[in-house]
Amino acid sequence: MAHVRSLFFEGPLAEVENKALKSAELGRPSDIIWNITNRCNLRCDHCYMAADGHIKPDQLSDEETIDLVRRMGEAGVPVVFLSGGEPMMRPNFWDILAEVNAQGVKPTISTNCTMIDEAAAARLKEYGVRWIATSMYGPAEFHDAMVGVPGTHARVVRAIKALRAEGIGVVLKTALSQDTWPYIFDIIAMAKELDCGLVYICDLITAGRSEGEDDSRVSVEQWRELADFIVRDMLDPDSTTEYDIGAIPSVIPYIAEQFIARGVDVTKGLERLKVMSACPVGKGHMNINSEGGIMPCQFAQDWVVGNIREMSFAEATKALYQIDLQESKGQCAPENCAYSRICRGCRAKAWQRTGDYMAEDVTCILHPERARTIPVTAKAGLSPSAPCAAPGGCG
Repeated sequence: MAHVRSLFFEGPLAEVENKALKSAELGRPSDIIWNITNRCNLRCDHCYMAADGHIKPDQLSDEETIDLVRRMGEAGVPVVFLSGGEPMMRPNFWDILAEVNAQGVKPTISTNCTMIDEAAAARLKEYGVRWIATSMYGPAEFHDAMVGVPGTHARVVRAIKALRAEGIGVVLKTALSQDTWPYIFDIIAMAKELDCGLVYICDLITAGRSEGEDDSRVSVEQWRELADFIVRDMLDPDSTTEYDIGAIPSVIPYIAEQFIARGVDVTKGLERLKVMSACPVGKGHMNINSEGGIMPCQFAQDWVVGNIREMSFAEATKALYQIDLQESKGQCAPENCAYSRICRGCRAKAWQRTGDYMAEDVTCILHPERARTIPVTAKAGLSPSAPCAAPGGCG
């Protein structure tokens, strides 16, 4: 994940980004994505979790979820993303959200929006929710076919309008694939029309129901075309749209190069990337599944380093930071790529492709033979080897 405008300029998430960065520098969790349930009322073709109507047999109990939120507050976690499955299908969803708010943790809800009406939107605002993230894949007929439930597109649009009426920011998400590529620029236009402040574009993750569909990913040239569009849009003084790029971190140094070529000062973003690389694995970013499993990345549900039932946040954060002490391999290795430490390559894709999470990311959009133009001298004095060493660190 990388919020482009907030990274290089002053975007809508700059405040939250700064808090997450500070937590990472102190060795605390910078943010947590928590799949509070695997249940979902949709059947998306590409779902990397293969979510359905079933509850995992060892799912955290209601009491455990509330206790976990209290531990987040004690650990100083700045941001939590409540996700699923469909998080609002969990019976104690509102209790979890109320406790998140009480603990002073900033919540974002990743939901398909099918359970949000005007009353729910008002309640979400009351419970401290400032952002909702929801998916859109194309025009109504195409979207409904992809998620497997007729009428979903219309329900999402109604929910977005209700959320914006309450002043809640909306992230319009999409998974970029050969199927959705024809609609990507329409989705961005739709986000602007519906006053969604952020567009999240994620490369296709070939796991779950999309396992084995690597050929469905878009090409390097298509990603570059999209990145060039984002650069132009962000340099448009009339545009305020934020862009978040997922599962293809090489897009970020590519975008930085385009800004530099246009005379834009990207020093702020490059300094931040030395602390929080474009792939956040091992950088304070934490994922927790519905059974309490601690994952370096939500896109690799079978990559687990422990269980939050048995580990403190200090122990969990330290285990995740150990990944950052290792170097990427192949074309992502420091000797082969000057951007190795600010990009890192997608570690989830490496894990899924080879079983080695430090293997090279073969979806990189930067060619090894291209001259690198970004100054990438490592930032001194920041060691991830001693997380939670600061007073009041993550407990």
